[in-house]
Amino acid sequence: MRFAVANSDKLSIDHYVQFVNYAFASVAQALTAYLKSIPSSPPALAIAITNGAPTLSAELERTLIATRIKSDVTPRVTIVDPLDALSLALPDLGPHDIERIGGENADVGAPKAVISVGNALGVATASQANGAWAAFHGHAGNISFAPQTQEELDILKRIRGNTDYVSVEHLLSAPGLSHLYELLLEISGQIARSIPATEIVDAAGEGDTIAADALNHFTTWLGRFASDVALIYDARGGIYLWGPILRRMESVLRHDHFRAAFVAKGKRLPWLEGIPAFLIRSEDAILRGAAMALSRQRG
Repeated sequence: MRFAVANSDKLSIDHYVQFVNYAFASVAQALTAYLKSIPSSPPALAIAITNGAPTLSAELERTLIATRIKSDVTPRVTIVDPLDALSLALPDLGPHDIERIGGENADVGAPKAVISVGNALGVATASQANGAWAAFHGHAGNISFAPQTQEELDILKRIRGNTDYVSVEHLLSAPGLSHLYELLLEISGQIARSIPATEIVDAAGEGDTIAADALNHFTTWLGRFASDVALIYDARGGIYLWGPILRRMESVLRHDHFRAAFVAKGKRLPWLEGIPAFLIRSEDAILRGAAMALSRQRG
C-alpha cells in the first residue's frame, strides 16, 4: 500500500511511504497510521485499491475511514479505480517516468492505453473530450486466450483442465506466470513446482531455461495483447505497461519477443510499427492520477 500527499496543481508528491500489504488489517487502518505520521491531515482523500486487491464498497470504506481518522474535520473520501487513476496520469508522465520499448514518437493528443499486470490484468484508456482527458476502463483482461502454435495449444489444454474458460488474464498476470512455469516444468518431464512470479524472473536471469521459456511466452502474449488493445482503441498516443512484475522484467521486454508479437498483425503491421510502447517506471503514477481525479471532483 502506498500513500502520499499530493499537490494537484503542481502534480507534486510529498510524504511518500509504502507499507507491505499484510502490515495492516484494512486500508482504513493503514491510512490512519499514515495520517498520524504526517504534519497535518489533508482536507480530502482519494483511495485507489490496487489491481487484483480485494475491493470494498465505497460506502463501507468511507464508514471505516470516518470512524478511524482522528481529525477536527472528517476529510472527504473519494474511491478512485486504479486503472482510471493510471489513465489520468498518462498525459503528464515525463521522460523520467517511462522507458520506451520500440515504436516511433507518440501522437501527443491521440488516445493512450495502459495495461496493468499484477494479480489481475487490467486495461484502461485516456482520450480527449472537450479539451480535457477522460479515463475509461473495461474488462479486456477477460477476453479469450487464443493460441497460435501447437505448444500454446498444449498449454491451453492443460489450463482448461482446471477451468471451463481460459482468459488472457489466466496467463498475463503474476499468478498466470507462476502457473505457466509449473506447466512448462511438467511438460518437460521435470517435477512441477509453483514459485512466485518475481522468482521466475530472477531464475531466468540465473540460467533457468524453463523460467526463460516462460518469460518468452509471457512477453510474446503480452505483445499480442498490447497490439490488440492498440487496434481496438486507436492508441496512437502509445501503449503503457504498468506493474511491479513488468518493471522487474524490463530487460526481457526489450528482447525481440515482445515487439515482434506486437507488430505481427498482417496488413496492420506498418501502422503498429509506429505505435510506441512504454514501460511505466514511476511507482507513484497511481497516486498522482488519484490526486487528479480528486481535484476534478472538487472542481
